[in-house]
Amino acid sequence: MARRHEADLDDLSGNRGREGLRAEDGRMGVAGASSRCLTVASWNLHEGLPSAGGAGPCSPAAMDEVVGLLTDRGVDIAAFQEVGFDDRGRSELLESVRLWTPLRYVASYPLHDSSFFPGRLSGVAVASRFELRTPRQYMLPNPRLRTRLDGKEIQSHDKGLVSVAVPLWGTTVNVTSLHAVPFYLFGRDPDEAEFKEIWDVLAGELGRRATGRLSLVCGDFNTDNRGLVLSSDSLSLNSSLEGRPTYRNKSIDDILYGPGFTFDGAELIDNFSDHRACVATFRVAADVLRTFSEEP
Repeated sequence: MARRHEADLDDLSGNRGREGLRAEDGRMGVAGASSRCLTVASWNLHEGLPSAGGAGPCSPAAMDEVVGLLTDRGVDIAAFQEVGFDDRGRSELLESVRLWTPLRYVASYPLHDSSFFPGRLSGVAVASRFELRTPRQYMLPNPRLRTRLDGKEIQSHDKGLVSVAVPLWGTTVNVTSLHAVPFYLFGRDPDEAEFKEIWDVLAGELGRRATGRLSLVCGDFNTDNRGLVLSSDSLSLNSSLEGRPTYRNKSIDDILYGPGFTFDGAELIDNFSDHRACVATFRVAADVLRTFSEEP
């Protein structure tokens, strides 16, 4: 039920009747005449449900907090995981982001049934100040794990990613929001040989999108072992958090960046969700932009 096809992404792109910002009109900081700056966030939203519980889908307080954080930190591009959707694949929280922040372009992927609210869905999304092109949804292999939790039998949900191309500074920045399988929830280790195919498939998909482009991979990896992805020969990415805890004292979430980006720093922010919000700032030098330029 939660599966969506690439052809359906036009109505999720954030372009419907809204005038977004062109790359040259953005708020992006300029570190000097020789470089450009970009502020990027990655945030598992827990479907807009406060970690303490006691609220319905996408509580107004949670939506206000999301809007406030994105605005206060001057975020240019945000990648979200565990986004809550209704049964038609519409997200109240994403609509709030589009209405009340400069991030007016959105691509999303409802992946599976909600973990909290019957009849709803959960998935991933990217929101941006800048136009999003060629959005691609990709579902990872599901290991079909099962266990009992709080007296109920649960099985592993479908997990995956949405990836977009952002035309920026005369080139293209590839941005991905991903959510991986929580192996720990089923008492399994993510580096077991049985799951190698899943990580290899993920690395391959990320590599295909990143080739020849400035690339950012944001997500909830559900493991602190980034080597499961970064050991692939097809990827050249670095962690911006380098082991800093984001969930239950583990470095589960991250913003990975590829060649061409200079990392300026990252902030981890406690919030209503059970995951800390990650905000990182990057610079791209003018000579690097010429290297990646797509202009004649």
